[in-house]
Amino acid sequence: MVEKIRLSLWDIFSFFLTGFLATTVALVFFISFGVYPLEQFLGDLKHSPVAITLVAAPLAFTLMGMLIEPIANYVDREAVDKIYRILGQSLGFKIRRCSAETELLAEEIRMKYLGSLNGRIDDPYHLCKEYVETKQLSTTFMVFLSRYGFYRNCAFIALASTIPLVLLLQRSWATLLGVIALLFAALLFKARSEEFYSYMAPAVYRAFLIDKLDWKGDAKPSAQPDDHASHGPR
Repeated sequence: MVEKIRLSLWDIFSFFLTGFLATTVALVFFISFGVYPLEQFLGDLKHSPVAITLVAAPLAFTLMGMLIEPIANYVDREAVDKIYRILGQSLGFKIRRCSAETELLAEEIRMKYLGSLNGRIDDPYHLCKEYVETKQLSTTFMVFLSRYGFYRNCAFIALASTIPLVLLLQRSWATLLGVIALLFAALLFKARSEEFYSYMAPAVYRAFLIDKLDWKGDAKPSAQPDDHASHGPR
């Protein structure tokens, strides 16, 4: 049964690594503020069965990531993305925009392959993405999608970490510096996620067009031998 389990890059980056990062951050807080002393943690880790740890830990990290991902997605859509567009632009971070190549590829797909849907569907991205995934034409966009999800989750974890930091340290310069550092880290993670997001649409469009273009039709016809020349002079 175990060998039939298939993991995608999205599962690894957006679920497993996100859960691992969130658990590590929580553990750092617990150890730093004496909630879970380091000696006790090392002792518990030493006495835990290796076989159970190797199975239970990845499963726990994945489940943690699955809980965090929809929350991070909602917070990013409703708050972080809007704040980033204001602060990020003033700080010189990359803002999500369609490149000229993306618009060119999308227009080519609208004009030649959407048929009666042309003009009724503004963005062919999701349709092309389903086509590429169904026919398993390319995994390049999945690499970008998984990294986008991971860095978006990292931005959420950095923002969420400011809450226990403020509650535990209360009012101090260390709290202020820590909050500023975490907010800046969240901006960096968000900028990184935006970069990978901008790569997805061109990758999907390229895979779609590579499959649809008639490469044989574009080849030049081979020269036919001249009958008179082949028979020679009579």
